[in-house]
Amino acid sequence: MNHDQIKELLSLYALGTLDRDSAEQVQAHLAKGCAKCGALFQQFQSTTNLLPYSLAPKAPPASFKARLMTAITDPAAAGVKADPDPLARTIRLERPAPRQQRWTRPSPALAATLGALLLGVGTYAAYLQTTLDAERKAASQNNSTLSKTAQRLADLTQQIEKQKSELAAATEDSQRAVSSLRVTHDLLAKKQEQLEALQTARLNVASGSKTDLAYIFSSPTMKMTTLSGTDMAKDAYAMIFVEPDAKRGFFYVANLPAAPAGKTYQLWTITDKPISAGVFSLDPGRKGHMMMRNVPNVTHIKQFAVSLEPEGGMPQPSGSIYLAGTL
Repeated sequence: MNHDQIKELLSLYALGTLDRDSAEQVQAHLAKGCAKCGALFQQFQSTTNLLPYSLAPKAPPASFKARLMTAITDPAAAGVKADPDPLARTIRLERPAPRQQRWTRPSPALAATLGALLLGVGTYAAYLQTTLDAERKAASQNNSTLSKTAQRLADLTQQIEKQKSELAAATEDSQRAVSSLRVTHDLLAKKQEQLEALQTARLNVASGSKTDLAYIFSSPTMKMTTLSGTDMAKDAYAMIFVEPDAKRGFFYVANLPAAPAGKTYQLWTITDKPISAGVFSLDPGRKGHMMMRNVPNVTHIKQFAVSLEPEGGMPQPSGSIYLAGTL
């Protein structure tokens, strides 16, 4: 029997329906270690083991139990020949004689049908196994793709967060730069106004004017100070120029808010107590100035201040302070 013939008989061999000679030849061929036939036989055998589970369970006849019990308790009534030696019967029951395997040739039609069925089931099982392997491979590839996609997404998220952080830092730097430019612009504006005030004073001095302003700015002992705006007028500032020997001074202010009706601004020279240096008004450009008379000894002056008082001024400060500064 050649290899192809044995291969065709593997399904019947798995079902146990081959005659003795054919079964021995198949068994001898498998014992030689043929890998292809061995794998095919294992597949047929696995399928054969599943065949009983495809049958619907069937209950025994109702009389089966009664007949079984009668055969056990009364063999004669059940038509069983009595054994003259019960002990021998017991021994035979306990040690049954070995049975010789009987090999019968199955019906060719039945064998062909069972072989075709087994082959079909085996082929379908192989198809299912191939499909399962393909699905497992595809799932593995999908998981790998998903893992790579998740990693790329994590990298992109990290890059976005980094760019957000860098953008926030750049925005903060820009805001600081803008704020610094604004402060610088305000300082330059103040310095420009101060320069304008000083230029006006110098022009009076250069023209030979004999006014108090010309005398103050031409004095080598002149002292100068600046006043800064409080929370009431943060953009306001003022300058005071004092000539100590003549006890005269010049006051210049800018960016004060317009005084309400019935109110006026008043300048104070503070030594041990506030001393009024006079009241002043503002022009449409929110600027004002005035000459100061009888300025106290500069060594006794602790501070200058501007407050908002009732019209005409007060002997002592009573309103909010808008400007303040030391000499």
